[in-house]
Amino acid sequence: MFDYLYDGSFSGYLTAIFYAYPLKEEVHIYKESSYSPSLLATSKLIETQEDKAERVYQSILSKLSYNILDNIYKLYLSDEENAETLGLSYLRLCYKYSDTINLAKNNDIIRQVDLTCKRVWTEVHRFYGFVRFKEIGPLTFYAAIEPDHNVLPLMMGHFKRRFSDQNFIIHDLKRKCAMVYDKQDIYIRYLTASESKDLASAEIKDNFEDLFKTYYQSATIAARKNSRLQNHWMPKRYYKHLIELD
Repeated sequence: MFDYLYDGSFSGYLTAIFYAYPLKEEVHIYKESSYSPSLLATSKLIETQEDKAERVYQSILSKLSYNILDNIYKLYLSDEENAETLGLSYLRLCYKYSDTINLAKNNDIIRQVDLTCKRVWTEVHRFYGFVRFKEIGPLTFYAAIEPDHNVLPLMMGHFKRRFSDQNFIIHDLKRKCAMVYDKQDIYIRYLTASESKDLASAEIKDNFEDLFKTYYQSATIAARKNSRLQNHWMPKRYYKHLIELD
């Protein structure tokens, strides 16, 4: 059994798939940063090769479908245990039976892929409404989040369209990275531990916070409060960064 390790990038993951796919031996794929060595497997670091990653990318698009490529990307972003290995098993299944295998909802691999991708996309949609910005300068805003999945890349288009006339930073504290938009370009910047800590701990006073809290409290009807329903749509793990619930 082999454990293939990659650098954490999507290109690195596709490169690992390129080398793992033809092997008959059992292969697991992990991010190098989160790998725990096993006595039962031989580990191998796979260096990212853009040409190999591009071959896998184009092969999925031309021989399978965009939907399958999208599922592979969501599995990569999920940060769930064994998600990368699941992606490899999923691709082997798709190449063997074609795109139509996705209709086999009783298949264990297809079911796991569907559930994982659904969890990722559900969290993306939640954060369309859960991001709370603070004004840190004229038309410049900052928000901190701690999502379960690496959702920033999937949120870029929405926030660029929604706030196209202002600068903003959405800081993923868990992964020490930030989505940055300067009214022209939008990109993901990976931060050092100290940069992430400094950004998160900066004192930001936004006068609109108190106004929003007052509005939230005045609009709440105590007699109609339904904590169970609220927790279903707004899970408690997100409360930390929802200023109205401080």
